[in-house]
Amino acid sequence: MSDFFIAGSWRNRDAVLDVVGALERTGASTYSFVRAQYDDDACAFAAPGGADEVALDDPGIRKLFAQDLEALREADQFVLVLPAGAAAHIEAGIAFGLGKRCFAVGPVDRSETLYRIFDAMTADAAGLVRHLDAAER
Repeated sequence: MSDFFIAGSWRNRDAVLDVVGALERTGASTYSFVRAQYDDDACAFAAPGGADEVALDDPGIRKLFAQDLEALREADQFVLVLPAGAAAHIEAGIAFGLGKRCFAVGPVDRSETLYRIFDAMTADAAGLVRHLDAAER
């Protein structure tokens, strides 16, 4: 089980890694697509653009989906690193529906009413850590 499931975009990989690192330095465990270990069937698709042209019923896609969904279910909390694409936003909705505390990190281009699912939205990883520290007091 991980403390945090971290979602984002391959295009925003460095910011995702910043959040992973900041949380792990606090002693939290994390799961994120940028550092997940995938088997051979799923590995080719777990790369930037790797699944873009593949059928959704491909065995590798099914394995990738199952692994990430299981990790999301097992996590205690969820972090969306912005900007992010549709898949990461779907993961945010799943996390919220599962009753997980949800946070967003990064720039917000425009106000979205459904961003109300987030317990906090911070500009960067350091802001998330400060928010989590203050909430524990």
